[in-house]
Amino acid sequence: MQAVENEHEQVVRFYPQAAETAAQEGFTDIADFFRRIVKVEAKHEKNFRDLQSGLEKGAIFEGRTVGHSEVEMAQLMLPAQANPAGFVHGGELMKMMDNAAGVVAARHAHSNVVTARVEDINFHTPVRVGSLVIVHAKLVFTSRSSMQIRVEVEVENIGQERRVPALTANFIMVAVDATGKSIAIPWLIMQTEEEEKLFTTAEETYKARKGT
Repeated sequence: MQAVENEHEQVVRFYPQAAETAAQEGFTDIADFFRRIVKVEAKHEKNFRDLQSGLEKGAIFEGRTVGHSEVEMAQLMLPAQANPAGFVHGGELMKMMDNAAGVVAARHAHSNVVTARVEDINFHTPVRVGSLVIVHAKLVFTSRSSMQIRVEVEVENIGQERRVPALTANFIMVAVDATGKSIAIPWLIMQTEEEEKLFTTAEETYKARKGT
């Protein structure tokens, strides 16, 4: 497979040489950047080799990228969603976040999903009636049947067209069949350095939670 050869060439020659050249010329930040790229490309090479091996054995390709399931949702906050002082209830915002996380998980797993837990909830900015709330949600980690979705909420004053962070949280969703039993899901394909970093961090948390 040509893709495997290309990735291997970048891992063993192109980026290491670029890093060495940058280091020799005193550009240490650029050299570090190329060294990080080597790790990302090594992961890409592994993904392609796994795919090639699976295809040779007659297996079906089961991986999906982060972008495949990533979503962005928006909703204008109305008086019925707020308290008498005009601040939107936290529960209303959490409901929107849970819905976005559920959509991401379902799009990746192609199955029913349930919320197993919510971690690291942080409220950054109060949300008022009349504000536009934008919810971003994307996968950062998958195991056999569970998925961690990072959900970030921004609030925008429509008149000023200025967005500020409002809430962040990590949702753990589990794929289930019609009987509620957990099922295996496709593996997650990382394509960027940032995606690799988020996956590694979430994986460490997952292992600590499981005691492994």
